[in-house]
Amino acid sequence: MKYVATVGDKAYAVALEAPGEIVVDGESYAVDLENIDGGFQYSLLVGAASHEVFVERCQDVCFVTIQGHRYRVRVEDEWERRAGERQAAVDEAGEAEVLSPMPGVVVAVLVTPGQEVRTGEGLLILEAMKMENEIRAPRTGLIEAVRVAPGQRVSQDDLLVRIG
Repeated sequence: MKYVATVGDKAYAVALEAPGEIVVDGESYAVDLENIDGGFQYSLLVGAASHEVFVERCQDVCFVTIQGHRYRVRVEDEWERRAGERQAAVDEAGEAEVLSPMPGVVVAVLVTPGQEVRTGEGLLILEAMKMENEIRAPRTGLIEAVRVAPGQRVSQDDLLVRIG
């Protein structure tokens, strides 16, 4: 699985290749991570170097303390990141097209044309990789068109809903 880990202003491409192996920005590392106390403390081996790591999770970010330095880390898988980039690019004025962030099957459509929606409100449920994902409104507006129906297969970037 591929991820993007953002630490401060820098984003790192991270891939979990095999058990005990991680690739960060194209460089492979042998790693072992074990929880020490059943809570927030971990033992991290990177190659032959050993580190004690303290990890606090707070909503969608982690605060990682290692060697006395505290870092704010946000980890997103490739689908979450792509969906977030799309949502950030939506202009609050004018029309918004909600595109499928990944291939899948529409399980349920939660809105109808003419319905008013608010930012973050659910528009439809998309099943992908055996997981149900709620696709949410990127902005407040009126549903102008619904281009999918339950049971329909969609590809990445297919138009799902148009909000005016």
